[in-house]
Amino acid sequence: MKIRLTVSLTLTLLLAQAYPAMAAWGSFVSLGTNTVNSDPSCAPLTGGAAACAARSFTNTMLVNQFNGTAWSGWKSLAGAITSAPSCAPDGNGQVICAARGTNGGMVYSLFNGTAWSLEVKVKGSLATGLSCATLGGGRVLCAARSATGGLTSSVFDGTAWSAFDNQVAITTSAPGCGSDDAGRVVCMMQDTSSNEIANRYNGTSWDGFLNTGGRGTGEPTCTNFGVSGEVVCFARGSDTALYGSRFPGGTWAAASWTGWGSMGGLVGAKASCASQAASQLVCGVFAITDSALWVDQYNGSSWLGFGRLGQTTVGNPSCTALGGGKVLCTVVGVNNKVSGIVGP
Repeated sequence: MKIRLTVSLTLTLLLAQAYPAMAAWGSFVSLGTNTVNSDPSCAPLTGGAAACAARSFTNTMLVNQFNGTAWSGWKSLAGAITSAPSCAPDGNGQVICAARGTNGGMVYSLFNGTAWSLEVKVKGSLATGLSCATLGGGRVLCAARSATGGLTSSVFDGTAWSAFDNQVAITTSAPGCGSDDAGRVVCMMQDTSSNEIANRYNGTSWDGFLNTGGRGTGEPTCTNFGVSGEVVCFARGSDTALYGSRFPGGTWAAASWTGWGSMGGLVGAKASCASQAASQLVCGVFAITDSALWVDQYNGSSWLGFGRLGQTTVGNPSCTALGGGKVLCTVVGVNNKVSGIVGP
């Protein structure tokens, strides 16, 4: 990853030792006895609750709910999937979880706070799993790498999905999409030169791909920053450190991005970050030094430094906001079972 500009997210990440704030995190809690065959994906519900999904070893979608205190346990939905699910809130107290189906299209289920809907298929031509993000007001966008190497996406309007729209690009990764809390979604991918390219869905159409100036490996991820119009994206560099860059809203232009800065560390392919509050983040990573879950917290002006939460893992974490400054991070252990931890 090349640093082109000074990143506004202050840099301090040394995967060395835990800092005192780690004590604010709880203990790891099992999500249930089922084993999973993918990274989990979680999304917030109201009142400190969350809904999560993962792919089973029989290629079904497993779903689970956290009520703020305890987990419901895994439930297997009918129908086969061929990718890890991606979950996102719809802005109206519901969560949508979507995955690639056996026909190359999309399969999704909606959790209304009480029950999961039957899985529904949506026609498409997807080359990867999906990344979903809220547009607010009951709307959700889900995007994937298309069969032709570009970005393909569909929007749920609260009732039905639009036909998949295709944005031309030559990419090598699945997209990582995040909401800007203002009715827009930013999706980032890597092109064939490992450049981090981003596109923004403005609520009705795409604004076009931008080269954000960074080069990386693995899959980029994006998340809201808790500030209307702003999105932060993360990617692993060629030196296996984690890098971040922020889009501060306004004109959709490469020069608007803050530029990529290294957070250091030796991390897995995909970070997961969640907004605690306005301009505050928690990021979870798989550390390749010890295969454990590490987290870092951005307090609005600087990173506090990564601390080790533990739990030997075999995949990338999923972190989601619970409200009240709390974040839930879930991760798959060496027994292929998922556990979660809440903090800070």
